[in-house]
Amino acid sequence: MYLSSLCIRNFRCFDDSEHIIPFNSGLTVLIGENDSGKSAILDAIRIVLGTTDYSWIRIETSDFHNEDTSQEITILCKFSDLSSDEEAAFLECLTYENTGTAVASHLYLHWKCRYSSSFIPPRPISSLSTGKNGNGPALSPASRELLRVTYLKALRDAYSDMQSGKYSRLSQIIHNIPQLTEGENEYQNEMDLEKLSLVGISNLSNSLLEKHPALQAVNKGLTDIMNEQMLLKGDSVQTRFEVAGSHANDLQKLISLLEKLDLAIDKTSGMMQGKVGLGTSNIMSMACELLLHKEAETVKRSSFLLIEEPEAHVHAQRQLKLIQSLEEGAETHRQQIILTTHSPLLASVVKLKNIVLLRHGNAFPMGDEYTMLEESDYKYLERYLDATKANLFFARSVVIVEGPGEVLLLPTLAKLLRRSFTNFGTSLVDVRGVGLRRYARIFQRANSGTLLGIKVACITDRDIMPDCAPAICLDEKYSDSANWPKNRRWSVESDFSPEQLLEHLKKLTARADGQDVKTFVSGHWTLEYDLAYSGLPSAAMKQPLVAAIVKTHFEKDWETRQAEITAELDQFQDDKTRASHFYSFFTHYGVSKAEFAQVLASELEIRFAEKPDDLRTALPKYLVDAIEYVTGE
Repeated sequence: MYLSSLCIRNFRCFDDSEHIIPFNSGLTVLIGENDSGKSAILDAIRIVLGTTDYSWIRIETSDFHNEDTSQEITILCKFSDLSSDEEAAFLECLTYENTGTAVASHLYLHWKCRYSSSFIPPRPISSLSTGKNGNGPALSPASRELLRVTYLKALRDAYSDMQSGKYSRLSQIIHNIPQLTEGENEYQNEMDLEKLSLVGISNLSNSLLEKHPALQAVNKGLTDIMNEQMLLKGDSVQTRFEVAGSHANDLQKLISLLEKLDLAIDKTSGMMQGKVGLGTSNIMSMACELLLHKEAETVKRSSFLLIEEPEAHVHAQRQLKLIQSLEEGAETHRQQIILTTHSPLLASVVKLKNIVLLRHGNAFPMGDEYTMLEESDYKYLERYLDATKANLFFARSVVIVEGPGEVLLLPTLAKLLRRSFTNFGTSLVDVRGVGLRRYARIFQRANSGTLLGIKVACITDRDIMPDCAPAICLDEKYSDSANWPKNRRWSVESDFSPEQLLEHLKKLTARADGQDVKTFVSGHWTLEYDLAYSGLPSAAMKQPLVAAIVKTHFEKDWETRQAEITAELDQFQDDKTRASHFYSFFTHYGVSKAEFAQVLASELEIRFAEKPDDLRTALPKYLVDAIEYVTGE
């Protein structure tokens, strides 16, 4: 059995519309920016199902959407894939639905809460019912115990969780291990101590303490003082030392003993030295909870685990190991795990189908039935979606590019145009010439319902040379088109009629365009060519362009070289010829496009720091349009 979906209305950031959040039977990862609804979802589950530590969530006016207490909070939990034992446990409360090929049983739990002003002071009144429409019988206490979830909060005190104390979480976890009651409760002469149960160890400890000479002496002294100095003639008492709970029943003895246990690292058996840090304590805490879930599996009982920010205090490599372990455990055992994260690293390694993106109180599952992604896209993205690219899940807008030049240059251009990517929450993703379409489809929904509302700009090269470029940028022999290779891989402008060019551009945009995803194609050839084509006619832009080429290609004499190249370029009156000669530095001399972009960014910061309008007119239009699209209202 697993929680297959959650429907929320009027709870915190979720408004009066029907918000349905689907879950996987194994692992589901909720991601999104702050206040997107991740914690609200976990709390909604906790409210309906209860937790294994019996913590209680008090409903406040702030839990009502926009604090409108005139509206009723409703939370609907749907459980699917019940085993025969689970069907028997919830028999009277089940709903049977026709799936087309068979009839499946489901368990629906309806939780409602309204704010009643008939009480002084006013207070929330909640109710829980079963059935698809909420008209089924109430759950029995025994049935409710089967549904309790284990919850690890975000700002958890892992130190305290693993320490002894009344009602400690560690004692609660250990108490649920079935093997605890095994063994003998009373010690017999020459008995192997390993045969004793925990209750037996407690009884033996009490017996040994009673016989200890020091405690016996103290006990005699106390008895004498009381009888001789404090009591009336004829009165007498006999004191004795005992461990708290010694005369309780076996269950209470066991609980008392467990509440005295700490969980610590054996520093003699490993490399650990000094005080255990927060990260290791966090790992230990989660390990205990997973042990509890493993024990639940041995009795063929489903278990539910909610974790907020498992990455807390844990370094990158441990994060990777942790999420892979959780994912594998959820797939191979009867464990349902729902976690939230702000970590791009975790988001990058978890299977894409296991992700639910939260945005403005709306849930967007990444499963194949919800997105435009194809099965091959999932395989590709799971292989190449690294931590850097995973930033897109937490962004308010996204720019997808195909090379390092755009990655290094665009943030500076955006900042100089007064549209800083940082200020607008824009994530920049480099797909290295491939996969642009696959990444774009992450943001496109399969149905026409609510869209993500994340603007995505895909920037791509047109990859069509001007007719003069082959001779200038590739080989002089190509000055005669008759010498162009018959099976050449490059295209020139004369290869296309106006209609064919339009069709070519349509194909480029059609790869990714749709919904909030928009493709921006270079005006001519490539990024570097278009920068030269648009910028060299401008004296203000010519200087940083030439300076960037010179400083990237030459090691010294920058001023002299800059004057020479400027003069050389000025002799060409045709914009295409001039831009082609500029681009030949990349093709003939192997100038690094990445290094050029980096130097150019620095030069532009000096030249256009307070001149956004001048820069806008000197830049290729497609770059300006893309930046303004993702940073627009």
